[in-house]
Amino acid sequence: MKQEFPFKKGLPTPKQNPKMEDLKKKIEAVLFCVPEGMHVKTLSRKIGVGSIGQVKKILEKMQEEFFNRGINLVEENKKWKFKVRGEYSDLVKEAAIPEMNKAVLQTLAYIAWKKEITQNEVAKFRSNKAYNHIKKLKKRGFVESKKKGKTELVFPTKKFYEYFKISQDQELTPEALEGLENKA
Repeated sequence: MKQEFPFKKGLPTPKQNPKMEDLKKKIEAVLFCVPEGMHVKTLSRKIGVGSIGQVKKILEKMQEEFFNRGINLVEENKKWKFKVRGEYSDLVKEAAIPEMNKAVLQTLAYIAWKKEITQNEVAKFRSNKAYNHIKKLKKRGFVESKKKGKTELVFPTKKFYEYFKISQDQELTPEALEGLENKA
């Protein structure tokens, strides 16, 4: 006897709404490839659905479906993305390929140690490659910048502190930051 997956009461099964299931698969595939997440409007365009409201409803249904799984579908800063469930983050960090090379991590550690520093000062200390490192770190969401004269002031983001499990109030010494590459 063939067993079927027990769908939650009230949610459509694939047989009931194949179009909805196809859209869910498209959303899942797109979000899987975009770790930083995506706005509903952008996602809607990407999968070819004109109704942002419809995409939002599908995302909310998917969020329910992923609620008790190893990864969750979450909305953070108006972007939807898949995120490893909190209690599995250490497990995944050990298994995952490092997201950044050692030089980029060292630049990040230097910025974190200084808390707030100009790009010029980072480049003087780390070399001209630091400009590319900063660009990568911004893209990953670990640092932000704001204009200061002709240069930019760079500083760690909330994501940096959460990812590396460091308190924003904690004094960061070079010794404490040496372990960053083990955490990345």
